[in-house]
Amino acid sequence: MHPKFLDILACPKTGEPLIIEAKEYDNEGMVISGYLRNQSSTYHYPIRNGIPRFVYSESYTDSFGYEWKKWSRVQFESENIGGAMEGHTSRMFHRITELNETDLIGKIIVEFGCGSGRFLDIVRKKGGIAVGIDMSEAADIARTNFQDDSDVLIVQGDILNPPFKKNVFDIGYTIGVLHHTPSPYDGLVSLSSCIKKGGVIACCVYSKNTFYDFRSVRIYRKILNFIKQLVGARVANFIALYYAKFATYYLPRLFSRISNFPTISRFLKRNIFVYLELPDYRWNILDIFDAITPTYASTHTSEEVRKWFEDIGCSNIKATNWGDTSYRGIKQ
Repeated sequence: MHPKFLDILACPKTGEPLIIEAKEYDNEGMVISGYLRNQSSTYHYPIRNGIPRFVYSESYTDSFGYEWKKWSRVQFESENIGGAMEGHTSRMFHRITELNETDLIGKIIVEFGCGSGRFLDIVRKKGGIAVGIDMSEAADIARTNFQDDSDVLIVQGDILNPPFKKNVFDIGYTIGVLHHTPSPYDGLVSLSSCIKKGGVIACCVYSKNTFYDFRSVRIYRKILNFIKQLVGARVANFIALYYAKFATYYLPRLFSRISNFPTISRFLKRNIFVYLELPDYRWNILDIFDAITPTYASTHTSEEVRKWFEDIGCSNIKATNWGDTSYRGIKQ
């Protein structure tokens, strides 16, 4: 971490400002190791591999640590040039947040649940100063992806109890993350608390009756969570590989043959197969794994998400163009 980011950090337990005690710097002046302590010296937080660590385990996010280690850059724009998913990450970011080309320049922007950093990459390319927080070991992958960039801060911490001061960010967003926490609403409250008055807040969560809510996906998720202490992620990885290949090469043929029987086709897609239609094999594997492994994966309605934004006191609340559970608002 670069020491300049100390101004936005706070002790998540007491809210006090933090003091840095560095042991090792790199050539760019970033702190590689050391610790942070609150002003009363009651709590200390290590800095390892350039990452301030405010949690001591991945807890319920362990599947994401595995996921982003294995597929660390699959969804980055630079890895998809000329491919079927070229531009997808950029389109997703801009449709959810509705931030234009000039909105990000020079702004301090936080992402709750940054994973390996594909959206932080968009922020940096558009001139924003990027801060990402993730509870899982994905923080280490994100740090590797941006290790030479002093305008990126990666934090390992809990988005339900973030280590940030109040009202310090110009923009905050969370994409495909809050539904993986015990309380998505509380996650949005936490995000709102660290955004400046007049700042943009954007959020996208799983919608009801979509792929992530299908009975087949929920059954696999329940089984895999039950056995993961014994087998880790190996079985889930095998299932994701199997269905990605199956969906790419065989299921489309099956469904084309039964296209005159839409009720049967719909039943099979929702209840029997983990069927995801993405034109890139790598993305298919990643997204199937992502669907069947999380501890938490709640789904929501448009009305519910709008109510969250109303409850945190946002103005100019509007649905954005990525499914029906994607919203943005302005903090008041």
